[in-house]
Amino acid sequence: MPEFEEISEKMRMQEKKYHHGDLRNALIEAGIELINEYGESGMSLRKVAAKCGVSAAAPYAHFQNKEEMLGAIQDHITEQMMEELPKVLSDEKSALDNMLALGEAYIQFFMNHPTYFKFFCFSSHMSINLTKEADADAYPPYLEFRKYALACLREMGCDEKKDLYCMVNMWATVQGIALLATQPNVTYAGNWKDDLMLILTNGRSDETDNNTR
Repeated sequence: MPEFEEISEKMRMQEKKYHHGDLRNALIEAGIELINEYGESGMSLRKVAAKCGVSAAAPYAHFQNKEEMLGAIQDHITEQMMEELPKVLSDEKSALDNMLALGEAYIQFFMNHPTYFKFFCFSSHMSINLTKEADADAYPPYLEFRKYALACLREMGCDEKKDLYCMVNMWATVQGIALLATQPNVTYAGNWKDDLMLILTNGRSDETDNNTR
């Protein structure tokens, strides 16, 4: 009994170390790590609490259940990404340059947060509708991509009937590079961060810059 009380007291002290928002974010990050290790089925609020060193009841102050926490993880990742993507955009750039900058920033984001990418790819809570039509409920990074992809295709004089095919090709290229760059079992002879723009432009980034100024 004294041992149990000692453990409980340690957990209460651990919880006090977190501000309300800090604990919520710590729980979310712990959930992401557990999903990477064991998949969604292997993540539970109890395991998340244990990983953070807090009581089993602590997560329930922030999430009603596992499903709500999974939704919060999606929002957590999306909000962070949407803080980063607009930073690379400029009205002074061509649509193509903005499109390439978005692609580079998107990949860099997942390279900086590789555990996020697995959730993005395999979670049942992540849903993307690959369409050229405006959709207010669409995944926000895809909406940003859609805007500049269509502007880029118009700038390049592409046939509007082929828009969707071209957009899927662009999206798949960025997703594929992000997948490769975040996998621990994939090695690259170059430097991912230094070479991203060259990879996105098939080694012609300087030529592209000159043509779009």
